[in-house]
Amino acid sequence: MTLRNLPYGQPVNLADIISCRPGQVSSMGLSEAGSTCDMTLLAFADGESVSEEVYLSDVMYVALEGQPAVVLPDMRVALAAGQVLAVPAGMLHAVEGDGPFKILQIAVC
Repeated sequence: MTLRNLPYGQPVNLADIISCRPGQVSSMGLSEAGSTCDMTLLAFADGESVSEEVYLSDVMYVALEGQPAVVLPDMRVALAAGQVLAVPAGMLHAVEGDGPFKILQIAVC
């Protein structure tokens, strides 16, 4: 796996690498396409979300900023910065939040 869009040789705050833009969900790939691990940094503007989707692999969400939530079939799981939630492969889920937020999505392929 090859990393991309990350600085080498200096520490950075992961949330500072991407910005929330009004009316948009911004995304930045942190791993090369076709890798065994797909890492995507996401920044959601206030009121933006990702509708229900299903992944063929397990997915881990890491909350970086704001108040993101993962909506599962039976519940809505709110996350605070630094918290992690795993969603098993094949489970329908959505991502939303209260106000702007940033998350790291990691899918193990």
